[in-house]
Amino acid sequence: MKRDWDLIRKQLTDVEEENDLFSEIPPEPVLADQGWDTYETQLKEHRAIESRIFGHFELLVNEGYIDGLQVLRSLDGLFSYGLHSPRLTMAGHDLLDTMRSTRIWEKIKATAKTKGIELTFDAIKALGAFALKSALE
Repeated sequence: MKRDWDLIRKQLTDVEEENDLFSEIPPEPVLADQGWDTYETQLKEHRAIESRIFGHFELLVNEGYIDGLQVLRSLDGLFSYGLHSPRLTMAGHDLLDTMRSTRIWEKIKATAKTKGIELTFDAIKALGAFALKSALE
């Protein structure tokens, strides 16, 4: 899985706003509704979407940005989860505050690309301070 910072930004916002965290995961396909080949293709697509969304939540939970959500990955790569009033931690709020403004967020991404910097949690914080300073000038 390649890290998708725009998805991370959306997920942090969804937690803060208490939205349905998994609304973008489509229902799992049912074999009885179509032939095997179609089912297999749809199941693969479903698993890819599920893996992308759960994988990013897993990163946020493991790094301490979200509390009240548990993401478990089985040996065969399937996900399960537990929700217990998910909320952002203080670090999660700080990260989201850095990424919240569309103008600042686009400046962070553009600066990273121009400077050849890979986006990491620490880079976003540092570039966020730089982007904010530039916006105030």
